[in-house]
Amino acid sequence: MHKSFLTILLFAVLGFVESRTLNLWAVWFKRPNKGPECVVEIVGADLNRRPNKRFDRWSKPDIIVECQHAKFSRKTQIEGNTFKPRFLWAAKMPLKSTRGFIFTVYDANVFKGDQVIGRAFIGPLEAEEMIQTENPKLIPIGYNIGQLKVQIYKTPAYLKNPVIGGLKALDDKPNPQRRLLPAAFQAPPSIAPKVAVKAIEHKK
Repeated sequence: MHKSFLTILLFAVLGFVESRTLNLWAVWFKRPNKGPECVVEIVGADLNRRPNKRFDRWSKPDIIVECQHAKFSRKTQIEGNTFKPRFLWAAKMPLKSTRGFIFTVYDANVFKGDQVIGRAFIGPLEAEEMIQTENPKLIPIGYNIGQLKVQIYKTPAYLKNPVIGGLKALDDKPNPQRRLLPAAFQAPPSIAPKVAVKAIEHKK
C-alpha cells in the first residue's frame, strides 16, 4: 500500500513537472506575430433576466467572455453579479482573413466549472466589413438569451511599431471609446449646463 502511494505521488509530480516544462518551452520559442493583426474589443453584454436566473440561485451570474479566432483565444475579466456586464476590454489577435470569430459567454463558476450562457459568430466577410468601417456590432448570443456588443478593427500603427519616447508618447492617443461609440451610438449631451445657465438667469 505504501509503495503504491509513493508510485502515484511520483507520477503526479512527474506529470506536473512535465506540464511546466512544456509551458516553459512554449513561451521560450514564442515569437511576436509578424503577420496581419486586429484588435477585438468587447464592450459588454445585456442578458435577459428570466432565462439566465438558473445560473445563480441566490444572486446574478458572474460573466466572462471568450473570443476564439482560428487557433487563438482571448478572455475578458470577470464581471460579477450582473445581467449587464460592461467590460471595455480589448486585445490584439493575429488575423486570419478566411476565419470567423466565435464569442462564448460564460457564467464563471469555481466549483462546477464555467457554464456556457450563449454563443455568437461573426463570419470572415462580416469581420472584414467591421474592420473597414470601425463600427461596433450588437450580436445575439442565443434565442431570448441576450446580446453582446463587440468591435473589430485594425491594430493601430503605434501599437505595432516602436514609438520614440516610449509609453509617454502614447498618452495623447485617441480615446479608444471613440471607436467603440461613434456619434450614432453616443449618449445625448447632458442638459445640466443648460439648467445651470437658466438658474443663473432666473436669479438675475
